[in-house]
Amino acid sequence: MPRHPDTTIKPNSALGGARQRLLSPRRSGQCMSRTELADAVNAALDASCSGRDVTTQYVDFRWVGTLERGEHRWPSEARRAALRQVLGATCDAELDLYSPR
Repeated sequence: MPRHPDTTIKPNSALGGARQRLLSPRRSGQCMSRTELADAVNAALDASCSGRDVTTQYVDFRWVGTLERGEHRWPSEARRAALRQVLGATCDAELDLYSPR
């Protein structure tokens, strides 16, 4: 249920489309799965925060699905940066990520 009655949940086609444009590193000729995107985001988190424990920021396929369904629009800065890096976006708006406040 949305936080406010006037809030509508709309699928995030920009993020889903960006994922689907990437090739799967495991399955030849197919697009990247939500699990593969989550793995890539976790690897990017590790690389960008070397020396720090970022396991609390790790994501999984369910988290990616929540973003693609539009149920969550504003992940933490570290997660947004990792998503931008993996998906080749220059800004959050390219992935239709925004603060709902």
